[in-house]
Amino acid sequence: MKVFLVAGEASGDLHAANLVRALRAAAPEVEAFGVGGERLREAGLDCIARSEELSVMGLAEVVRDLPRLMRLSRRVREDALARRPDVAVLVDSPDFNLPLARHLRRAGIPVVVYVSPQLWAWRSGRVRRIRRDVRRVLCILPFEVGFYAAHGVTAEYVGHPLVDELAPVMSAPPPREPATLALLPGSRWHEVEALLPTMLRAAADLSGEVPDLAVRLVAAPGLERERLSAMIAGAALPVEVVTEDRHRALAACAVAMVASGTATLECALLDVPMVVGYRLHPLSYALAKWLVRVPHVALVNLVAQARIAPEAVQHEFRAGRLLSEARRLLGPDGEGQRAELAEVRRRLGGPGASARAARAVLAVAREAA
Repeated sequence: MKVFLVAGEASGDLHAANLVRALRAAAPEVEAFGVGGERLREAGLDCIARSEELSVMGLAEVVRDLPRLMRLSRRVREDALARRPDVAVLVDSPDFNLPLARHLRRAGIPVVVYVSPQLWAWRSGRVRRIRRDVRRVLCILPFEVGFYAAHGVTAEYVGHPLVDELAPVMSAPPPREPATLALLPGSRWHEVEALLPTMLRAAADLSGEVPDLAVRLVAAPGLERERLSAMIAGAALPVEVVTEDRHRALAACAVAMVASGTATLECALLDVPMVVGYRLHPLSYALAKWLVRVPHVALVNLVAQARIAPEAVQHEFRAGRLLSEARRLLGPDGEGQRAELAEVRRRLGGPGASARAARAVLAVAREAA
C-alpha cells in the first residue's frame, strides 16, 4: 500500500512521522512518500521535497514567495500523480494542500486531511473545497468536529498526537526548577528572529528581580543549535540552548514565554504556566485582524474556551509586558493557571491519537480500493 503525505511545518512533520510509524505498525507493507521534514525522514518517508520549503507564515511573506511555491506545488503534484498512491494524507498547510487535494480527487486518489486547517478561525469558505475534495478530516482539536459537522463534512476527533509524544514525560515528570524560565520563540526561523530578541530583553530584566534565574531556550525541531547560539551571543545573561530531550527540559521550568502555536499545548500538557506572544509583518497583521474571527490567538486558550494564558500580540509584544506577566506567573497566579491547564489536558484526552488516525487512513484506502 502506498501512502502519499505532505507535512508543511515542524508540528505537522512531527504528527505525520508518528502517523507513519502507526501505519506501519498496523500494516507493515505501507510505503510512504511525499513532503516531510526531519522527523518524517527519520520515520522512513521517501522524501520528494522538504517541509522547510513550504514553511512560510504571514500573508505578505506568502506573496513574496509565491513563484517558488507554485513551482514546488507543480513538482509535488506531478510526482504524486505519477506514483498513484492508494491514499493521500495532507497535514495542515491549506494554501498548499487544498489545491493539491483537488488534483488528487480528480485523479481518483482518496484524500484524508490530518490536522485540520484553521477554517474555524478565518476563510471558512474553504470548507466547501474540503467537502468536495476530501473523504475524511481527522481532527486533533476537540472543538473542530462540530464545525465540520455543521458544514456536512465527515470528520472525527482522533485525539492530539502531542499527548502520545509527551506521555513519557507526563507520567514521570522531572523535578520543577523554581527559578527557571523557558523561551519557546517558534518553529520557523522568521518567527525566532521576530520574537527571540524581545524575549531575551524580558528575560534579562526578570533576572534582575529573580536571584539565580536560569534561562532555557527550548528549540523547536529543525532549528540548528549553532544558529540559535549565534542569535543569543549578545544576550545580557547566560542562556542554555536545548535541542535534545527538550520536553523534559521544558517540564522542569517554572514559567515560559512561548510563541503562539502548538508549543502552547506542549506547555499545557507539561503543566508549565505561560505567557503567549506573537508578532507578524505589519501588513500580515492588518489583514489577519480583518479576516480572523476567533476570540483568542493561543491554541491553549481556544481549547480551554477562555483566556487562561495571557496573550501579548503585535504592539503588545514588548519586553515590559512579557516581564510583568512572567513575574506574576512565578507567584500564586502561576498555580492558578496550572489548575486551568488541567482542564485543557482533560479536553485533549488520553494517548493513542496516531494509532486512531492510522486506522482511519487505512479504512479510507480500503474503502476506495
